[in-house]
Amino acid sequence: MSKLLPNQRHEVILATLQQEGRVLAVDMAERLKTTEATIRRDLRQLAAQNLCKRIYGGALAPTPASGPISSRLHLSRNEKQALARAALELLKEGQIIFLDAGSTHLYLADLLPRDQRLTVVTNALSIASKMLEQPGIRTILIGGELDADIGGCVDAKAVQEIDGFHFDLAFTGICAYDPISGFSAMSYQDAQFKKRLLTRSGNVAVLCTDDKLNTYAPYPFLAASRVDYLVTPSGRHPQLEQQVTHSGGKVLYSDSSTGE
Repeated sequence: MSKLLPNQRHEVILATLQQEGRVLAVDMAERLKTTEATIRRDLRQLAAQNLCKRIYGGALAPTPASGPISSRLHLSRNEKQALARAALELLKEGQIIFLDAGSTHLYLADLLPRDQRLTVVTNALSIASKMLEQPGIRTILIGGELDADIGGCVDAKAVQEIDGFHFDLAFTGICAYDPISGFSAMSYQDAQFKKRLLTRSGNVAVLCTDDKLNTYAPYPFLAASRVDYLVTPSGRHPQLEQQVTHSGGKVLYSDSSTGE
């Protein structure tokens, strides 16, 4: 490859981030026939434009999970609906489940069976509103200040109220995943709320869309080894699947096949 201009290198770096979620400076320097110092400078420039997030040795793509839930609901809609359908396998008679604020969980709320005596606890007003359309499901909404970007309550009052429950199964929302940090959130308060949620949950389920893989959010809250059930498209996240199953977790594929 002949020597590229800076804007040409940036295009290659951004295309790689879009396809793979991360770049390493040493690999990109070899690929583009330039120096690591040049690539690091390129990454600094791209990070200054919020097009990537610098990490040691390279960069990650920014998470798509930003902005209000109303704008996120239609992103990857078919994939989220498929994940929600696959997650129904986890439900059992008489469970107390927590549905964390999140667009994928809003699709799951639409599908919950009415004949299993489920109790649904949520911090999301949109999910609670869906439950009004589902007679036969007991619904408890925990309170606090609504955060428009998160789509629910995650403040001190919400944390206090969640201590009054022990959940059979918690569906926790995620903003990003990378193999080193695990699952992360965009908001510090949200991450702290989720950490407390994990202490109140017998089992933890994560519904992971492709666009969250190898992306960056600033507040890690959940290691992959702590996940009991990962619901994901088949064969897309082999490293994540290995981390989950190595610790005894189970993987459910949204094409309805399952892996152990």
